[in-house]
Parts: sequence; C-alpha cells; structure tokens
Amino acid sequence: MINVPTPPFSARVRGTHRQVDSDFSVGARVGLLHLLAELIEKGYIDNWIPFARELQRLGRLSPVQYDGQATAHLKQARNDVADALEGLIWERCYDFCERLYSFLARDVGCHNNFGFEVETQKSDVQAFISDELQRLFAEEQIAYDFSDGMVRRRGRKHSVDIATRAQVVLGDPRLVSARKHYDKALQFFRDPRKPDFENTVKEAVCAVEAAGKTLYPAAKASTLGELAKWLGTNKERPIPKALAQTITGIYAYRSGGDGVGHGGADGGVATLEVAEYVLAVSASQIIYLVDVASTYDENIPF
Repeated sequence: MINVPTPPFSARVRGTHRQVDSDFSVGARVGLLHLLAELIEKGYIDNWIPFARELQRLGRLSPVQYDGQATAHLKQARNDVADALEGLIWERCYDFCERLYSFLARDVGCHNNFGFEVETQKSDVQAFISDELQRLFAEEQIAYDFSDGMVRRRGRKHSVDIATRAQVVLGDPRLVSARKHYDKALQFFRDPRKPDFENTVKEAVCAVEAAGKTLYPAAKASTLGELAKWLGTNKERPIPKALAQTITGIYAYRSGGDGVGHGGADGGVATLEVAEYVLAVSASQIIYLVDVASTYDENIPF
C-alpha cells in the first residue's frame, strides 16, 4: 500500500481538491533544491556535481566537465543545478526524482585498511529521499505520490484504501483475470505523464465483470449488465435490486461514456474525478460480490 503522509497544515487549509497536475511548480523546484542541499550536508552525496550531470542529461544539455577539487567548479555545479532544474520540463522533473532515488543514492562510508566500511546503507539513503519527496509533494499539493522509487498518481485516501482492499481480495488465483484488469486500470490512472481516464474506466468495469462471471457461473452472463440483472432477481443470491442497479450503472457508463467503450460519444467525459469514482466503486463492488459469493458458497475460501 502506498504510504501517503498526512498533508501539512498549509495543504490541509487549501482543501483536498486543489491538486497540481501536469506540472512541477516553482515552489516544488525550490523545495527540491533544498532536499539536494540537505543530502550534501548529511554526506549522502559528495557535492553538487552528480546532480548537475544528471540534470544536464535529462535536459539534453551539453555536459560540463567539473573538477571536484576546485571550489570554483563546485560553486558552478551548484549554479548549474539551479539553472537546469528551472528550465527542465515538468515530466523530466519527476524523472529526476526517480533517478535521485534509484541512481544517485548510494552506500555512504569510508575507506580504511579493511576496505570500504559502510556507515549508512543505500536503502537508508533511499528511505530518506522517499520520505522527503513525499513531504514535498504533500506541501505543494502535487497530485502524485513517491513510493518504491516511482512517481504515481495519488488519488484520495479513501480511493487508495478501497483499491488496496480490492487488490487483496483479487489475490485469489481464480480471479486472476479480474486482477489483471484492475491492475491495468490503476496503471492507466496513475501514469504521471499521460493518464488515460477512458481506459481506467474501461478496465475497472471489466474487472467487475470478470470477477462476477467467475464467482457466479450459474448466471451464464456474457456481459456485466446481464449479470447485474441476474443478481437482482435471483432468490438464491439475494442482492437488493437497488444495489444491483449500481452495477448496471457503471456498466452503462462503460458502454456509453465518451471514448470509453462501444463508440460511446454522449455518456459524459471520463474526467479525473469520474475515473477515480469508478475505480473506487468498482473496487467496492468486487469486494461485495466476493462477500456475497462466500456467504452462499462454502467452497470459496475468503
């Protein structure tokens, strides 16, 4: 599960719906400079030169040859970092965050008569970087998380929690098809460079359909709509008709939403908010369908 830190007061007072998307703000860039300076002060990175070289590479700038023993060159590297980061396109700023964690972090220690003695392990340096990036993202209301070395679209806490619960339920081997669909939905939603909300909706609803058809083979349903109708009328599996209609509702949107499926063009645009809603609702429906199935079928081990 992604560990989302409690947002600081400055973020909470602005409200949870004002998140920065498709950008890496000036404030975030300045905050990132502070993090780089702290990494040097802690001795996790020797100086500004590794940062400058990586930012020049990401920005496709000509590489600069620095002398790590010359004070003037170290100051130049510090200035080059600030200039390169200021001019870096927003997607590459997130690339730099990932490279900071995966490539620039290293074991910290010293050489002695017995070889290299590690004082701070690379994993500890990475944990520090990850925590500080998470804090920075929260302070700047950035719509992404930093977890396991990768930038991912955040989503509201409720959505993240219910999606995680659904993934646990989908761990059953028989639900592998549904799990693949739901994992795809999350990948489409969390892509920091080009999130695909239409495919998020499609794959999330396909996950419900795949789970339902596996759990209720007696329905002999070919679509989620047919399954919802069967569930709402089958006396052996009593599901309130109103709840069955919520399943029908997301299937109808999946079929008629703009660009989502079946050539739908007048069912409404799949916005960020719509995609996150469908992700959360689909997760809840999967959990509910599993719970109902396990209540009436003793051979389902949940």
